[in-house]
Amino acid sequence: MGPRPEIDALKVYSPGTSLEDAARVAGHDRLIKLASNESLWGPSQKALEAAQQALLSIQYYPAMQLSSLIAALAKTHQLAPDTLVVGNGADEILRLIATVYSEPGTSIVYPYPSFSAYHHSARLAGATPRPIRLGSKGENDLEAILEAVDSTTRVIYLCTPNNPTGGMISRDAWDAFLLAIPKTVVVVVDGAYQEFVEDEEAPDFLQAVRQGHPVVVVRTFSKLYALAGLRIGWAAAPPAVIIALNKAREPFSLNAIGAHAATASLGDLEYFDWVRQQTLEARAHFIKLLGSRSIKHFPTQANFVTLKSPDDDRVTAERLLQQGFVVRPTTSFGLPGYLRVTVAPIPIMDKFMMEWDRMQ
Repeated sequence: MGPRPEIDALKVYSPGTSLEDAARVAGHDRLIKLASNESLWGPSQKALEAAQQALLSIQYYPAMQLSSLIAALAKTHQLAPDTLVVGNGADEILRLIATVYSEPGTSIVYPYPSFSAYHHSARLAGATPRPIRLGSKGENDLEAILEAVDSTTRVIYLCTPNNPTGGMISRDAWDAFLLAIPKTVVVVVDGAYQEFVEDEEAPDFLQAVRQGHPVVVVRTFSKLYALAGLRIGWAAAPPAVIIALNKAREPFSLNAIGAHAATASLGDLEYFDWVRQQTLEARAHFIKLLGSRSIKHFPTQANFVTLKSPDDDRVTAERLLQQGFVVRPTTSFGLPGYLRVTVAPIPIMDKFMMEWDRMQ
């Protein structure tokens, strides 16, 4: 007995190489991982203490929605609690949206190359995937996305800053898009890297939720807050959408340790303001190093920079691995010939650049 044809046609998700696997290939463990956009600054001490305390209660099932985390998110982002849902990573929420709002005979529109979860979610729901090429600066092309929408479209995924390019949707483009989108379509804004945006032209996507638009803004604690291993994501949406998503969720998918660590993270504003500033300074420093060497790269508002590989991206990644750096070739995204490099503290970026120079 075989799986459904849609499942059989899917490819297994290709993640960034883990440190364990990279060490086995490299033959040593003196590695710095810059492949998955994790924070090399790490979580706050308050988050670690909250996680340790939560360990004392792991014999109990987690809350379906931890009220203290919902309250902290509502306060931090000026949102009503009934517009919020917390899940097992942003991935769970992205998949749930396709499950709830699409079915065979409908279509899902999304940018390409971008995060593979959009295509995956469409296939799991039996919907027709409609990938739309990015704009020239690696941003989601909202005009082209609108042109792809028809009477079958139920969901649009957007990614801004886009993964793996770092391109951002402008405020003017977003405002025009909101006015044009049919009310029968749920718009999903994947904002996994929103905390690293410093461009003044960036839209406030959460404002669309506050105004009642059929928009779901999905965020994560995996990047700035450095809780990737604890799988905590959240979303803001109109209350009716939140109710529907909670109906489709697994009852106990929320990681209790992660939920308490996330709550504590939101209470450590000073630390994460510092991490954000350090990340932005390191990003600017790395881009300056690339520019001084005339290395082509996408403009980015994320905590990574995607740069042109001098060779096949997978070959260059293997060479860098031998030099102690794990980076992400982007062929698996549909963007051959580039490497995605996570921004890390400036001394690490300097060392990376030194090893890059040695390879030339």
